Amino acid sequence: MVIIGLSTNLDVKNGVDSMPRDYVLSVLRAGALPVILPMLPEDHPKYDEFMDKTINSVDGLLFTGGLDLEPVLYKEARIPQCHASLPERDKADMALFSRAITVKKPFLGICRGLQLCNVALGGSLYQDIPTQVKKAMNHEHPGTPHAHEVSIDEDSILHSIIQSRRLPVTSRHHQSIKQLSHLLRVSARADDGIIEAVEFLDDTPGLCVQWHPENLAAADPRHQALFDWLVSMAKKRR
Repeated sequence: MVIIGLSTNLDVKNGVDSMPRDYVLSVLRAGALPVILPMLPEDHPKYDEFMDKTINSVDGLLFTGGLDLEPVLYKEARIPQCHASLPERDKADMALFSRAITVKKPFLGICRGLQLCNVALGGSLYQDIPTQVKKAMNHEHPGTPHAHEVSIDEDSILHSIIQSRRLPVTSRHHQSIKQLSHLLRVSARADDGIIEAVEFLDDTPGLCVQWHPENLAAADPRHQALFDWLVSMAKKRR
């Protein structure tokens, strides 16, 4: 049985570890067992040991959405429009991501997961799209299933999965990639140029999207295909 580890949603320090149900259901539809990974206290004496055991206990990873990353991680000062961050979650996600890259564990990054990937690999973010990107469309539509469309590069892995050049997506983010990591390539953009998906230039089995495919996967097989891809890659690399 393929096991996919889901990075914990934690939005308040000392709050409740949680997981939106659509992530769980999307992994289940792909035929794998979703396991919600606990948020380890950042000062735990066996933090690194337990993180090593965590990465070795799953066949793939799903980096979920959530709070803004702390700007210090990409060497920038915080601007007033940057939302709250949670160092405890930043540390946990960074620890999991670095281990995933080292052992080439397949992963899918969603929303914050895309931003995490880019920052962990040396890239940076727009801390607030409306403030920092001229003529950008409104990317914050929390209650709209199909907020806008993205254009997908025909030569990308994403296109081979989705089998479509245009795709309607959700949009509820105010941050996005600014400086792209030199290890990544863009596989999809919104019509205003905002980066909506990335993949690796080498054979690293990772794919990241800025939208929330889990919210659309039950009704649209093109979005479910992303979770099917993750599980398929996890099977191949067990």
